[in-house]
Amino acid sequence: MAIATASAASLMIGVTAEAASSSVYLTVTPSTVHRGHLVLIHGSAGSCAAGDTVTIISRAFPRIHEFAGVPAVLTRVRSGGRFRATTRIPLRRRAGRYGVTARCGGGNLGVLVRLTVLR
Repeated sequence: MAIATASAASLMIGVTAEAASSSVYLTVTPSTVHRGHLVLIHGSAGSCAAGDTVTIISRAFPRIHEFAGVPAVLTRVRSGGRFRATTRIPLRRRAGRYGVTARCGGGNLGVLVRLTVLR
């Protein structure tokens, strides 16, 4: 009985550690930016493996890369699921509020943040 309890406890600790390391988030800094300026995009892709590509998608971004016809920024997953990229908002981008999402490993990360572009 003691062995079964110890095995169950170690299994639960392993699952908890895995769940903690697989948190997903996305941040854009600054969240309000003038056209022509840089934004830093960073976050965690959860359980996506290091080396996988993260596709960060927003109509606010330049059309260097695209996903489904929408401008995108590509970056690699680092250890712990973390990723980081910068991009410059185009000078001709219309002022407004834009959504920013991300994908990795063939699926949507399920995160959405807002970026406000000023003239």
